[in-house]
Amino acid sequence: MNKFFIGLGVILVATAVVLAVFGQSIVTSDQSNVSVNWHTDLNSALQEAKNTNKSIFIDFYGEGCSYCKQLSENTLSDSSVGKKLNQDYVAVKINTNQNPNLSSQYKIYELPTLVILNSNGQEIKRQEGYVSADQLLNWI
Repeated sequence: MNKFFIGLGVILVATAVVLAVFGQSIVTSDQSNVSVNWHTDLNSALQEAKNTNKSIFIDFYGEGCSYCKQLSENTLSDSSVGKKLNQDYVAVKINTNQNPNLSSQYKIYELPTLVILNSNGQEIKRQEGYVSADQLLNWI
């Protein structure tokens, strides 16, 4: 009976080690982040959009906004979202606390607010509030 428990213990430890080593690499590869090429200056983003004929994706966020933080950490850091933004958009992050004029110009009343502009700077559509990665991918 002791040999049975010793053998079972060895198998459990070996399984745990294999899962710890390979399971971590699987999780890491599934959650690998594609870093979005964020601009912080809308004027330079507009110029790049004109040069590349891409639309502009703006993330209006604020300091102390918990939904903005969740959007950044969960949605905008998703690898599928990052790939799509880098491929099809010039991405811009605008801190509304530091850019009140832009917030007024684009009528930002709720945070976070995502705005898509064409390459000429005209608004195409907007999304207010938190969205998941899947919701964002369907929206853009």
